Amino acid sequence: MIVVLPPAADDTVFAALPTQGVTAYLMLRASTQLCPGETVLVHGAAGGVGNVAVQLAKSMGAGLVIGTASTEEKRAFVRGLGADAAIDYQQADWPNAVLQKTDGRGVDIILESIGGDVFEQNFQCLATFGRYIVFGSTRGPGAPFEPRRLMQKSQSMAGIYLPVFFAKPQLIREAMSFLVSRALDGTLKTHVDRTLPLNRASEAHQLLEERRVTGAIVLDPRAASH
Repeated sequence: MIVVLPPAADDTVFAALPTQGVTAYLMLRASTQLCPGETVLVHGAAGGVGNVAVQLAKSMGAGLVIGTASTEEKRAFVRGLGADAAIDYQQADWPNAVLQKTDGRGVDIILESIGGDVFEQNFQCLATFGRYIVFGSTRGPGAPFEPRRLMQKSQSMAGIYLPVFFAKPQLIREAMSFLVSRALDGTLKTHVDRTLPLNRASEAHQLLEERRVTGAIVLDPRAASH
């Protein structure tokens, strides 16, 4: 699962790729298969996984990519990544904004990282034959879900937890090779919010929990502590 980088590569930038980037890749290539022209809704699109997922979806041929984020600053960041639209999932009627962007059809793929009430709202804008991929629950699991409701529109749901995929090293290797090649040719931009020394790991966790991060945080054991 080792990928060799050229000597000139910025290892700090590439350190931000493996966990979030591999998760984003596997959602679109293993949890489901994104087909050219399909529409994708990425929740938490300014985050570590979300920002990569937006870029990968566009580069893999998605017809329309919609990202959600909680502030206008983050939504501007999401649009800068190449998303066709960025919406505020904290607005009660946000699913209507998605339906408007898709001419009432809804999206083919939802990448879900929020949970809580947003989990249920997603079904208002998931298209027939839509696929719902869960990769996080920042608001908690929400109410119990009746799986048979998926039958009504022939929809499907899958969850992803990256450590499970270590049982399939060929997929991890495939993901890393893809991500590194796209980063080297400039197709994929890695966004490092900040780099902190290893002894400030608790601060990094706090920033993530408070949702004050755009992109990824890199912990560098070589960085001077202060």
